[in-house]
Amino acid sequence: MTARDLDRREVLAAAGALVGLALPPIGCSADTELALAPGQVAVPLSDLPEGDRRVVIVGENPVEVLRADHTVTARMLRCTHMGCVVRWRPDARIYVCPCHDGRYDAEGNPIAGPPPRPLATVPVSIRGTRVVLG
Repeated sequence: MTARDLDRREVLAAAGALVGLALPPIGCSADTELALAPGQVAVPLSDLPEGDRRVVIVGENPVEVLRADHTVTARMLRCTHMGCVVRWRPDARIYVCPCHDGRYDAEGNPIAGPPPRPLATVPVSIRGTRVVLG
């Protein structure tokens, strides 16, 4: 031992710092070609089959991503009335809010209940083999 003994906390903190330097930050891509701005999320295009609706969390919000007709669209799944999470009902082809029975058509436009505006769209860009949301 040296004149100064390291306590367990100091050893763990040093080890954690070394591991932290070796890993990319959480929420960032390890792919150096894809730089994401704060609040953006990248999803592999291969994870979005044609015609399927997938939900991705962007920030703290559920966002539905739809790949159809060679385009990708995304919309926030928060009701514009009070912010509850709406759900897609494929049988009726509508979004339904469980809080106050607000309803939106397949494009996210309000068709019944209290929602004052359409569901918000989320910017989408395709970079190589990834879809960037936000």
